[in-house]
Amino acid sequence: MAFTPRTAWAGTPEPVRRAVADALGAAIVGHTDLHGGMSPGPAAHLRLADGRQVFVKAVSAEVREHSHRMIARESTILDVLPVTVPAPRRLATVEHGPWIAMATTWATGHTGELWTDTSIALAAQACRTASGHAAPVSLPPVADRLFDFDGWARLLDIGPGDEWEAAHAEQAAGMVAGWQAWTAGGALVHRDIRLDNTAVDAEAGTAVLLDWAYAAAGAPWIDLAQLAADVVATGHVLGPVAATGRAYRLLRTLPPEASRFVAGLAGMWRIRTSPIPHITAWRRAREAALRPLLTRLIADLRQVA
Repeated sequence: MAFTPRTAWAGTPEPVRRAVADALGAAIVGHTDLHGGMSPGPAAHLRLADGRQVFVKAVSAEVREHSHRMIARESTILDVLPVTVPAPRRLATVEHGPWIAMATTWATGHTGELWTDTSIALAAQACRTASGHAAPVSLPPVADRLFDFDGWARLLDIGPGDEWEAAHAEQAAGMVAGWQAWTAGGALVHRDIRLDNTAVDAEAGTAVLLDWAYAAAGAPWIDLAQLAADVVATGHVLGPVAATGRAYRLLRTLPPEASRFVAGLAGMWRIRTSPIPHITAWRRAREAALRPLLTRLIADLRQVA
């Protein structure tokens, strides 16, 4: 997913590139620009003179201050993660004027365009490994990393936009009620599980979780619930019906709150807007894709009641 064209690593100011090389202790002898994501800053696979391969991302606060803050935040988070968490390791962070750049270990594997059964299984395994750790004490509660989770309730005040919302928004709002309490916990939560935030190595049978800027302390099932939502919202190679089925089966292995969390994500995507039109359109498309799954989850809760 690419919402903003990334600038090339070669276009990064030379003092920034030199500072990265100095911090890494080796000359940069080659690079490959990477694309995708929501930041306009460069991202690249660097090859160093000592044979190492590293990942680097950078941005100027003058271009997007939010992205600058996210790199600074992720730098501090990576430093406190236990070494057994499936995450990259921070190697260096440098700042020069309005620029910030962070280099991490290179995550082997592949980030696909659509989920497969293999990538779902390996990402779920990585989520379980991460959530098996207690969150470092410096991380905030997950409620501080969730935004507009009352989306369905706010939509009821505005008025439904179509027949599906008229039929289901009230039940969805009820599912999400009290979310601050039932998302709380002490487990390490990535909180931004998406296909483009995973590197899957099918041959090795592993997955690495990328982009840790939203990490928090919360309930241990949160990342698996977000994985289920993303399987539907991003898509499965076998199509929408398969995506919904895989997500539903995953949710059935989790506490009922996981289904409520998926409803909260859908409401968030429905209500949130962005100054970047492509991001708003992306959120709306994700919410729409989740409707068949959410309809099923709402029906399940009715049967329980």
